[in-house]
Amino acid sequence: MKFKTSALLLVLLLGFSACRKDRDGDTNNEEPLTGIAAFLNGEFEVTRVDYNGSFDPPIGPNIPLSGTGDSTQGYYLFDARAKNLDYDVFTRMEIDLLGQTFNIPVRIDGSGTVDYVSETRFTVDDPDIGLVTYDINNKTSNSLRATTRYETDTLAGELDMLLDVYLTKK
Repeated sequence: MKFKTSALLLVLLLGFSACRKDRDGDTNNEEPLTGIAAFLNGEFEVTRVDYNGSFDPPIGPNIPLSGTGDSTQGYYLFDARAKNLDYDVFTRMEIDLLGQTFNIPVRIDGSGTVDYVSETRFTVDDPDIGLVTYDINNKTSNSLRATTRYETDTLAGELDMLLDVYLTKK
């Protein structure tokens, strides 16, 4: 009888000890995020967009474009564990055409699989627009500048430019 009681007591103590280790330990067994994936994980607000490139109308010469977007707003939402990115950016560019200035709205939005290529580059495979590369510059503890190429055909012509998207962590 003493042996059964001692054995039962030992089993209970080991059981409590095992439960305590489960509570104290990491139960999800996921590796911690590191590097640029850890930094980018979460939501970033778009604070500014600079553009530099050209507009090619169907008739006439290419028109150079350069400036800072007006009425800029948007976000980038990184889920590093799921390797997903959702983004929505809106800004307006100025185009001087035949002596008149036009404000052209530009909206870039979508989602896709993100790949953290290096500490200064990530790519997004967006099902609608394909693979987009971003080069990271001017990274601080809570912000960065991401440069990407933006090409699109519009009814009025083709846009081809580099965009500097300024992001601040929320």
